Amino acid sequence: MTHADLPDLIHLADDIGNSLVLRVTELDPEGLTGEIELASPFVNGRIRTRVSPEDLAEWETVLGDLERGDNTAWREGGRAIELWLEWDDHDRLVVSTIDDDSRVTVELTIDVDESWLDDHYKRLDTLQKLQSA
Repeated sequence: MTHADLPDLIHLADDIGNSLVLRVTELDPEGLTGEIELASPFVNGRIRTRVSPEDLAEWETVLGDLERGDNTAWREGGRAIELWLEWDDHDRLVVSTIDDDSRVTVELTIDVDESWLDDHYKRLDTLQKLQSA
C-alpha cells in the first residue's frame, strides 16, 4: 500500500491556516510511521513519529473524551510527541503539541467544523482495519 492510499490519522485545519496533521507514511504490524505537521501563519514544523496499536486505541478514547466536551491528552508522558486537546470558550479546539526531547511546545487554536469527529472516527477505523489485515 502506498502512502497516497493511507489516510491521515489526524487532520485538523481551519480557514485562517492553522492546522495539525498526522500523516501516515508507512503501515506495518508493529504500528504506523508518519509525521506530525503543524502549520499556522506564524509557525510551521514537522517531525517523524511512530504510532503503536496502543496509541491507536488511546486515540479512540481521546476522540470519545472530545465528543463529550472533555479536555484530554494523547500519549501523555509517553515516549513520543504528546498532544493536549482542550475546548476553548468559543468551541474551538486548542491543541498543544509537546516534544519533550527537544523541549518544544507549540499551541494552536483550530476552528474545527461540525463533522470533524465523524471524519476522525472513520480515519481511525480505516487505519485499524488496515493494520489488522
